[in-house]
Amino acid sequence: MFLKKIRWYNRMYNKLQPKRLRKNSNLSRDDNKNNSKVGIVLPVYDQERNYLMECIQAIENQTFRNFQLVIVIDGANEETVKAIYEASEMLTCSYSIIHRTENKGIAYSLNEGYEHLLDCPYLTWISSDNRQKPDFLKRLVETMNNAPSDTVLVYSMYQPIDEQGLSHSFGLAWYTALFNMMRRPKEEIMLTCFIGASFLFTREAYEKADGYDPKYGLVSDYEFWIRLMPLGNFHFIPESLMEYRLNGKHSLTTITPTEELFIQSMDASVDHRQKNGDIPKVTVIITAHNHEKYIKNCIQSVLDQTYSNFHIVVLDVGSTDGTLQEVYSVRDLRLIPVHLDKRHKAEALNIGLRYVLGKYVLELDGDDWIDSNTLEIMVNEMDALSTKVGMTFANRQIWFEENGQLVEGPVYKGVPSTNKYEVLQNFQTHCPRMYRLSALKKLNGWMTSLYEEPLVADDFMMYLRVAEQFKVHWIDETLYHQRRHPQNITVIEKELLNRQFRMITNEMLQRWGNEYTADFEEVDGNISKILLR
Repeated sequence: MFLKKIRWYNRMYNKLQPKRLRKNSNLSRDDNKNNSKVGIVLPVYDQERNYLMECIQAIENQTFRNFQLVIVIDGANEETVKAIYEASEMLTCSYSIIHRTENKGIAYSLNEGYEHLLDCPYLTWISSDNRQKPDFLKRLVETMNNAPSDTVLVYSMYQPIDEQGLSHSFGLAWYTALFNMMRRPKEEIMLTCFIGASFLFTREAYEKADGYDPKYGLVSDYEFWIRLMPLGNFHFIPESLMEYRLNGKHSLTTITPTEELFIQSMDASVDHRQKNGDIPKVTVIITAHNHEKYIKNCIQSVLDQTYSNFHIVVLDVGSTDGTLQEVYSVRDLRLIPVHLDKRHKAEALNIGLRYVLGKYVLELDGDDWIDSNTLEIMVNEMDALSTKVGMTFANRQIWFEENGQLVEGPVYKGVPSTNKYEVLQNFQTHCPRMYRLSALKKLNGWMTSLYEEPLVADDFMMYLRVAEQFKVHWIDETLYHQRRHPQNITVIEKELLNRQFRMITNEMLQRWGNEYTADFEEVDGNISKILLR
C-alpha cells in the first residue's frame, strides 16, 4: 500500500527519465554477489551545513564504488537546500536529487528514494548528520554476500561522535552493554530497536515488507525492522562502521523526548503483537523507579509463574540508576519495556494501559514480587466470577530489608467488603490487585490528581472508585510479597499521604451524598483507621 502511493506520485517523474531499469524480483543470492549494487537514500530535512558536508564527503570516500545515491530533500529550509547542492558537487558516484518543498517525513522520503533505485539488489539509508567509515559499504556488502541465502539484513556497531565530530567515549562498560544489546536474536526486535545506524537490507525483503509505513512517524525504521524479522535472518557485524552523531541540533533523538521514542516504539511492537495473535489473558504492569537492585527479582517472579499466558509491561519511571539496563538484561519476548520521564505512579499506570491486550491487569511494584501461582489462582478466580466483579485481591506478606537482608514480617490479610462504605472504613489497599480491563476502561484508568494536586494515594482512590461501581472479591491466599525499605513511598511521603487520605475520604463521601462524616485515628503519625458517623 505504501509503495503504491509513492509509485503513483512518481509516475510523471518516471516518464521524464530516458531509461528505467525494472526490478528483477527473481534475483538470486548469486546474482546479488555478481551485481552487488547498493542503493543509498539520504533523506534531508533541516540540517547543519557542516554536518551535510561531512556526511556527503564520507559517502564519496567509500572504498566500495558500485552504488547509486538518491538525495531526497524533504521540505528543507533554504540554507539546507543550498548546502546540499554545494556538497553534491564533490560526488563522483552516480547520484540524483529529489527536491520536494513539502515535508512528508522520513518514511515517505525513503520509499520515494528507493523507487529510483529499482536496479539495486541491496539498500541502505543514511542520516544526514552521521559519517560513514570508508569501508562502511564494503564490509556490509561482503557480509551480505557471504551470509546464508535467507539473510535479509546485516548491521554493525557504531561509534558515537559529538557535535564537533569528535569521538565520544563512554567507557568499556558502555560499549560492552551496546555490544550485548546489538547481538540479540532477531526475535527480540519486539522488545527494543537494537539495529542502530549502520545496516544493509535486500530489495527483495524491502518489497515483501511493503516498504516503510509513514503511520509510525519517528519510529518507522523500528517498525520496518519488525516487518523484516519474519522474512529472513539478521546478521550482526561486531565492528564499528558508522560514526553516529549525538546531540545534533536537528537530530530526531535530540529534538524528540526520549519518553516519546520509547512510547511510539512499544506502540509499534504491540500493534504487531496484536496482528500476530499474541494476545495474552493477563498483563502484569510493573512500575519501577530506581529499583536497580530489585527489578530483576520482580520480573523473574512473574516469569516463574505456573500460568504462562501473560505479557509484562515494565514501566521504568524516571530512574537515574541502572534500572532500565537491568530490565533489558531479561530476555523474554513477553516483556514490553518502556522508559518514562519522572512522573507520578498513576500517570505511569495509565500509559501502561495502552499496552494491555487481554482481559485482566495485575499491578506490581518493581521492588516487590509475587508467588509462583499468583496468576493461576487469580485468573481462575476471575474467570469464575461475575463480570460485575471489577477487582480481586488477596493477602500479602511483609518483608523488612535490614542490612541487605530480608526479615520476614507479618501477613496482612485482605478484608472482605460488601459495599463502598465498608471499603472506606476498612482503609486497606490490598495486594495483589487484579482488575478487569473493562472495569479500568469504564473508570478511565487511574485518577492522577485531586483538586489540581497530583495523587500519591492513587491506589486508595482506585480501590474506592472500583468499589463505587463494581463488586470487589477477596481471595484468602498469600500471593504477594511486599518489601519494606527506607525508600518506600509510605516512608518518604508520609505527611502527604495522610493529607491525601483525608482529601480522598471527604471527596468520596461528598460524591456519595454526604450521608456520613469521617473521623481519623492515627498511630505513630499515620492514619490507621477511618470511622464513619
